[in-house]
Amino acid sequence: MEEAATVELADRLLAELPALLPPGDVATVAEELSGLVERGRAGEPVEEELLDVLHRHPALRRRAAELAGGESGLGVQPPPGLGRAPMPPRYVCPQDGYEWFHLDLSDPVPACPNDGVPLVREHGGGTGP
Repeated sequence: MEEAATVELADRLLAELPALLPPGDVATVAEELSGLVERGRAGEPVEEELLDVLHRHPALRRRAAELAGGESGLGVQPPPGLGRAPMPPRYVCPQDGYEWFHLDLSDPVPACPNDGVPLVREHGGGTGP
C-alpha cells in the first residue's frame, strides 16, 4: 500500500473511532492518528507509525483491512471456505430441551444433568461423528 493511501485510510478511520474503540481510548488514538495524518499530508513518511497504531488496536486493523479491500498489507485475510468455524455437534435432551455441544470428540456424550435422560444428537447443526 502506498504512503498516501495509508494516510487517507487513517483519515477515514478517524470518523469511525467512537464505534471501533472503547470510549476511554478514542481521544488518545484520535490525537495520535490526527497528528500522523497531518504529518503524512505534509510529506513526512508516517506509514510505519500509522501501521503500528492500527496493529495495536485489532478493531482498527480489521476495519482498515475492510476499507482497503484486502490490499492494505495489514495481515488480515479472510479464511478460505465458509469464513467461519464449523459448529460442533449439538445434543439435546428430548425431555426438557437442555443442550450440550460436543466440543471435544474424545469426551463421551453425557446424560442430561437435569433428568438423567440420554442426550440425542440434533442433526443439521454441527459437523463431526
